[in-house]
Amino acid sequence: MESLQHDPRTKQQIKDMLYSFLYQPVKDQYDKKLRDIIKQNCSLLASGHDSFIYKGVVYAASESTKLPRKMNRLVPQLEPLMNEYLKEVKQLNEYELPYVLGFINQVLNSSNDLQDYLKVLPPSIHRPIEELIASCPCRTTKLTPDKVQEMQEKNQLPIELIKKRQVLNLLL
Repeated sequence: MESLQHDPRTKQQIKDMLYSFLYQPVKDQYDKKLRDIIKQNCSLLASGHDSFIYKGVVYAASESTKLPRKMNRLVPQLEPLMNEYLKEVKQLNEYELPYVLGFINQVLNSSNDLQDYLKVLPPSIHRPIEELIASCPCRTTKLTPDKVQEMQEKNQLPIELIKKRQVLNLLL
């Protein structure tokens, strides 16, 4: 049986798949929230520019938005909405993501075997890995049940954050 150590890109592919599986729904939600704030700001300013500047940062409806020479500012009545948006994004980026991605990296670094990942990761995120397994000849395992249990016990917080993210994604 072939091991992942022969193709290091596979681990990055797994990491990318799990990240997308967990965080694409919330990224889409945040993008929509920001577009809504931009749209409200444009409406209040009677401006056609799909962008504004707030606390020195430019926010645009999309990456292809052509930025004007003179930027709109965020209108004061939208500041509480923008601050809430920024607080949510900061919480995700500075608290949840480091734990979850650190745990996923730890799992990927613990073994070169896809079946081992399924043993340690919460069952609710097995689908992307199972899809990869279906197309990959590498199906051996090396982690002992004790090692699996140890990793799961040591990483209760990231596991709970993963489960919470999935529940929140269902509510989006």
